[in-house]
Amino acid sequence: MNKLHCDHVVLEFAFRGYDELVHFKEMLDPRIGLGLGVIDIKVNTVETPDEVASRIETASKIMGPGRVQWVHPDCGFWMNKRSIADRKMQALVKGRDLFIGH
Repeated sequence: MNKLHCDHVVLEFAFRGYDELVHFKEMLDPRIGLGLGVIDIKVNTVETPDEVASRIETASKIMGPGRVQWVHPDCGFWMNKRSIADRKMQALVKGRDLFIGH
């Protein structure tokens, strides 16, 4: 990944968990920011803002300050009903705001 001509990578973690992040901290060039999946699109359960904020906090503690630069769903919402996708995105925004202190 360090040979890519990019300034960030976008990866899925909500479904898998965040244990693998330790490898990215050690191996991923610090110039490359991380886009972090915090919404699991494979389930219809809508995450709470607290769960989203906790996921961001966990990843930030592992990766270090400033490395998590974006948060997003793991993938597109093609398998979710629109009403579920909308609520998941609302939870993402509210959880991000909780994490940054808004």
